[in-house]
Amino acid sequence: MKDNNMKKFIIVPLLLLVVLVIGTTYALFTKTVNTEKVISIRTGTRYIGIYGPDKENLGLNVTYTFTIENRGTEEASYQVTIEDIINTVGRENINFTYTNGTTTKTGKLSDGIIEEENLAPGEKVTVTIRLTSDLSGDYKGKIKVTTGEPVKKNCIADLDSVGEDTSGANPPELVGDMIPVVYNECTKSWVKADTTKSWYNYDNQVWANAVTIKDQAKRARYVSATAGTEIPIDDMNTMMVWIPRYSYTLGNTYGYQIEGASEPSEETPGAFDIKFVNKNTIETGIGQYTGSNPAEYFTPSSFCWGDTCDDETTRNNSGNIELSGIWVAKFEIAGNITDAVQALPSLIRNTTTESFNLSTLFNSIKDQLNDNNGSNNYGLRGNYDAHMIKNTEWGAFTYLSQSKYGKYGNKNYTGINKEVYKNNYAPNNNSYPTLTGCSEGNMSPSYSNTDICKYRYDSGLEGTGASTTGTVYGIYDTSGGSREYVMANFHNNISQAGFTSLPAQRYYNEYKVALSSSGGIKGDATNADGTFVFYKSRRYGFGNSLMSRTRPWLTRGGYTGNKYRGIYDYDVSWDGYTWNNCSTRFSVTIW
Repeated sequence: MKDNNMKKFIIVPLLLLVVLVIGTTYALFTKTVNTEKVISIRTGTRYIGIYGPDKENLGLNVTYTFTIENRGTEEASYQVTIEDIINTVGRENINFTYTNGTTTKTGKLSDGIIEEENLAPGEKVTVTIRLTSDLSGDYKGKIKVTTGEPVKKNCIADLDSVGEDTSGANPPELVGDMIPVVYNECTKSWVKADTTKSWYNYDNQVWANAVTIKDQAKRARYVSATAGTEIPIDDMNTMMVWIPRYSYTLGNTYGYQIEGASEPSEETPGAFDIKFVNKNTIETGIGQYTGSNPAEYFTPSSFCWGDTCDDETTRNNSGNIELSGIWVAKFEIAGNITDAVQALPSLIRNTTTESFNLSTLFNSIKDQLNDNNGSNNYGLRGNYDAHMIKNTEWGAFTYLSQSKYGKYGNKNYTGINKEVYKNNYAPNNNSYPTLTGCSEGNMSPSYSNTDICKYRYDSGLEGTGASTTGTVYGIYDTSGGSREYVMANFHNNISQAGFTSLPAQRYYNEYKVALSSSGGIKGDATNADGTFVFYKSRRYGFGNSLMSRTRPWLTRGGYTGNKYRGIYDYDVSWDGYTWNNCSTRFSVTIW
């Protein structure tokens, strides 16, 4: 008896030690009824959370779903494998189907590792596993998830990772020394794209990106460099995104529903039905379905360059040029724009940066990015015009974002999170955003003023969710951020904008009827298509302010008090004067 008691005292602590060691190396999913089971694993400073609900044991012909999240402060890898508890079938006879977002893998259990991938801080992924077999027998298994240092990938191969674009989008037009780039997920850097292969894929929310380089010697080196050469952001002065020419129809009142999306409503609006078209196509439909059938497509005037493009009756005038697409600045401009217009992530905004009236913003962009300055400082040459963005050009990327080609079509986001996430702000700058290319994260009703930059533009889904694609390839700072002046004017009134006379008509949209709950220019993301109610519950609110002769200018996005304005929001109560939280962005037309 004494020996038996002694064995108990030895065996029990040993069993507890074994359980403790096992618990630190992998996660066992235990049965949970109507609650969420959360398991955390750590390796050194890396911290991964796994949560369900899930089952106690894996069986055959049952689908298991769980989520893996990087809850640490540094990039980490996760590895998924399955271990047997009971197996009379044989691992070589059991098939697995593993889905991670939009990617599905199949194989045999005998293959070993199901998946090994990296997660950025704050990034999470929901995965499913299903085991099947053609043979009968008993099987129970358990999921094993481990974490560690990021997995090293073949970085050069990532240049081909965007896949072939079959969307029909017009190829991006480059002028001068614009350099096409793709994002290397392995090195977290931008590299020169290989234009002989696919470097954009609008079907997968990979919009074409290009950059300009200020230093002429470095510019020449990058122009002649081979594909895959890294281009540090410190060497860039602007980043731009290509918006291909398209025609759209909204569908029904709130858009049409695509697979995996919520029922269209003001809270969760549906998609624009968009088709890419060549520059000889001009469609003039009303932009609404006929019943449930795609019809009545409209080609917005953002893809026309000339003085009379916004009027459908004069759009065909000989002086107007139809465009294959437009380039739009990827970020709001920041810095001392009278010295250098920049559109890059992580630029500091301050009251000096943004204390410019509308005409200064307009003229700085026009003077610096065109002619000799455009050639010397940006490498831009040829048949192009760089200018302060018009309201219809804002609408061009907004509608594309609200389609299967933009964030709305990105399956990594559901429900209210299909809305473009807001750029957060910091309290040390009058409660206005401090850095370009930042994200507050998912669309919870609350907001934060504690982080200068809660999520960088490229920090997983929480960061890329602030772009128009939900990927790193979209346009940022359109929700929240600074208020952005756009070139939209009521009845040719200058007010306090600083102009002695207005520029040529092609540089601004003229509104002859004050914006309210109707009106606007089709395609401009205000009221002509009824989009002013989109995502209404999280908007600051349309209000009753109208364009007037004393306040004839328009702003988009930004903050008012403690509430932010989303990508569909606009404020018409502005006279174009100097305001310390107004910025803008530029667009480039090429013909």
